[in-house]
Amino acid sequence: MSSNQNQPQKSPLKVVPPKSLVQPPIPPTAPASPTPEVVSPAKAPATSSFYRNGLMLLFLLGGGVAIAQITIANHVTGAGTITSRSYERHHVTTSVAGTVNLKVKSNGRVTEGDIVAEVYSAEIEQQIASAEQSLQQATSALDDAQSGVKRGEMQLLKAKQDVAIARSRAEKEQEEFEAIITGDNSPQIQQLEEEINSIESEIAGARNNQLGIEEQITGIHHEIAALEVDSRHYQNNLDILQSEIERYQNILREGALALKEFEKSQQEENLLKSQINQQISQMEVKRQQIRQYESEIRQRENFIEQKRGLIAAKTEQIQGVKNQVEELRDERANELEQQLVLQRAVETEVEAAVLQIQNESERVAKAEAELARLRDRQQDLILKSKITGTVVTPDLDLVDQAPVQMGQELMEIVNLSQLTATVEVSQEDGNLVKPNQTVIFKVRDPYSPSYRATVQDILPKIASDQSGSNPMLTLTILIDNHDQSLRPGSEGFAHIETGQMRIYQKTQHELNKLFNLDKYFVGFSK
Repeated sequence: MSSNQNQPQKSPLKVVPPKSLVQPPIPPTAPASPTPEVVSPAKAPATSSFYRNGLMLLFLLGGGVAIAQITIANHVTGAGTITSRSYERHHVTTSVAGTVNLKVKSNGRVTEGDIVAEVYSAEIEQQIASAEQSLQQATSALDDAQSGVKRGEMQLLKAKQDVAIARSRAEKEQEEFEAIITGDNSPQIQQLEEEINSIESEIAGARNNQLGIEEQITGIHHEIAALEVDSRHYQNNLDILQSEIERYQNILREGALALKEFEKSQQEENLLKSQINQQISQMEVKRQQIRQYESEIRQRENFIEQKRGLIAAKTEQIQGVKNQVEELRDERANELEQQLVLQRAVETEVEAAVLQIQNESERVAKAEAELARLRDRQQDLILKSKITGTVVTPDLDLVDQAPVQMGQELMEIVNLSQLTATVEVSQEDGNLVKPNQTVIFKVRDPYSPSYRATVQDILPKIASDQSGSNPMLTLTILIDNHDQSLRPGSEGFAHIETGQMRIYQKTQHELNKLFNLDKYFVGFSK
């Protein structure tokens, strides 16, 4: 509750300090000496005392009402325990087991990022050495694999070039073979065919000559046959004539025939013999011509046979060229197939090397990641302060150079410039406490200075105190630790300034706290 909510308008009367108002009334003093006054009647003294007492009562009542309307500063008091602020405290713990080397002392001040301790872990060092060795092996294997890929790529390039050359040769030989099949022969075969055609032309010429000679021989045979006919005719005539001559000789001896006739017959005989001899001579000449022509024919036949041998040789050469082209084609095809097999083998090796690079790269990446993780863990062994503050853990010298376990807390660092305290106040005072109210905090020390604070937070839940009979409201205050003498865990009292209250309101509030008058008088505290 703010200081202006329960405060009425100020009275125009002058505020008198309480001490001067609570003094007992001064009794009337007796006269120092009797005065020579005239004695009043008997009822006069009683009336004067009544009015005097009444006036005194009215004065007291008026004074009490005036005092009850005086406003005073109200405080709510509660016991509190000092704590450190959230995000302004750092519990330094170890992430691994090892030997600790402290860099700070108890109550020492540190700045954010300062190294406060280092932990030596033989296990981490061994793991890092093993990870470095694994990384070195993986890197070496990766280098070997990359070199293998480069060599394989060079071999593959050469193999592709060899395949291209072999394919070009095979295609060329295939084209030549197909050209031979389709009749489009090579220049060598064409030359041989031209030579065969020339020889066949010579043979044809020789055959034509032979036919001419044979025709001449036939003509000569006809001439011989005619001569033979003539010769037989002459021979017949000669035979007839010789018979006549023999007869004429007999007649001549007998004298019956004249010699002149006989001689004439002899002349005819000689003429016939001469004609027969001439016919025989001509036939012999003709036969000699025939023998010459037959010799020429045999020469022509020998020539033709030689030429046919040449044609056969040329044909065999052509077939040999064709066979050679076919064999060369098959050889080039086999060479191409071998080069393709070699290329596929090199490609397989390159693919295997590439896969090995991938595997070794993954292995290197895993080794690097593992080494990085271990180095991160090694960096975690260098413990740094996350805040600027003071080391509040005592007896740190007992921990220095001592073995520690994983998760063990080494020290606590707290920013002491501002601390918090958990304060418990009575439930009845809860309606008076508001956030941001000013607080004066003091520890349990008669010589402790006062520390200014403010209400930071009020818990929404009511909890009982240690006795379990008094419901308490828990709140958090923020303390300005100007001299940084306060420490977390210290206990003290918090005086919360809840604003101004009139004396009667304060009295009513305290009576209600003591006797719980609201239980018996509804609206008493209103």
